[in-house]
Amino acid sequence: MELAAHIRTLIKAGRRRGTLWVRFLDVVRLLPTAEGRARLWTRLVHRSEVHQTTPFTAEDRYPELFDLAAKLTPRARRILSFGCSTGEELIAIRRRFPLAEIVGAEINPRSRRIAVRNLAADRAVRVVPPREIGGSFDLIFALAVLQCEPHAVEEMGIDDLSRRYPFDRFDKTVTDFAERLEPGGVLCVTSSLYRIEDSSASARLHPVRESPEAPPPFFGRDGRRLTGATARTFFRKGGPGGRQGGAR
Repeated sequence: MELAAHIRTLIKAGRRRGTLWVRFLDVVRLLPTAEGRARLWTRLVHRSEVHQTTPFTAEDRYPELFDLAAKLTPRARRILSFGCSTGEELIAIRRRFPLAEIVGAEINPRSRRIAVRNLAADRAVRVVPPREIGGSFDLIFALAVLQCEPHAVEEMGIDDLSRRYPFDRFDKTVTDFAERLEPGGVLCVTSSLYRIEDSSASARLHPVRESPEAPPPFFGRDGRRLTGATARTFFRKGGPGGRQGGAR
């Protein structure tokens, strides 16, 4: 037990320093499974654009957020789930929005193939790579996506996220969300390591009054950990009411 604990301590310390042997070990540990190999491939091929690489998801992982989204945008006609993983999230969204066209965007090819199979019977759902997202949306979800291995970040006590997951990558994605939202459209983001309030699009994305707070930790534009910071989960794009209507 003492030896195992000592080894874990060495690995944790090496991971925090970015030691070569620990980085090699982390790669080797992914190779035995199809999921691990897909995560590794995604991380390597899409190094400059990938956010979260872990494919974990569940059908009704965020019921309160889905329900509030349905209240805020009851007539949403087009919905984007960014980082939809294997598609369970799309099933939960469909339950709240039976008539909407739903687009799931997923960068991991294995997760994307599974999502396509899971949603094959729903002809109003498309699952695509992020680069193939097209058109505008009344509602956009990014749930536990705009982050990079948050459990490792906490385990290692990382105070500077800039090298591991730079703010610019987050900011570019949020700016794209703001461009794609219809006027009056709603963005729902949770479990993000950066805050929408700090993004370049914050002047166009206004916190919704009913919005619950997002869970910490949070990091600033410089990648440094913020102390005592709070953030919202729901934002509405400024401008005249879009197609969706709903509570303001």
